[in-house]
Amino acid sequence: MKYKILLLALGMLSVVSCKTTAKKNSEKDSDTNDKKELVRSDKKEEIFFTEQTRNDFRAVSESAQQKFLEAYNATDKQYSILFFTQGFNGEDVIVKNDNSTLYKGSVLTNKTTGLAKNMRIVNTEVTSIYDKATKKTIYINTNKASKHKFVYVMKGNPDEEKPYKITYSDKLRPEK
Repeated sequence: MKYKILLLALGMLSVVSCKTTAKKNSEKDSDTNDKKELVRSDKKEEIFFTEQTRNDFRAVSESAQQKFLEAYNATDKQYSILFFTQGFNGEDVIVKNDNSTLYKGSVLTNKTTGLAKNMRIVNTEVTSIYDKATKKTIYINTNKASKHKFVYVMKGNPDEEKPYKITYSDKLRPEK
């Protein structure tokens, strides 16, 4: 009889302690969610792009790459070449850096080459790209751009959370 009462008491104690722990955890979870929401709403700029660094694709020869950089006067370390690649269908795009507007006009991907537009940018200044069609702005990371000569921007499905993909590279991709 004593053992039954002792087992019953231990069972009740464990049930009570489990419920108490669950309440504390759920309170912590709600506090954490509230904090996340506060941080998210305080954020000034939303991120509409993913970034990657790749040098493992097919590229042109070193001499052809050097001639290309010379044609754009981008051989100095402070310059990179910005490429718009797949997914652009004639949308108006505005490319700006800290000091001025670098490009304002439509960008249309050539289906045979996979390229749309390219330009020289100063990689030590923040470069922003505003797409009027989606009303979204993406930013070129100066830390990554200053380490790489080529920056490729691809546009995916505009309904996705992050429709743009930015690829930093030291290799010049050939036209398809």
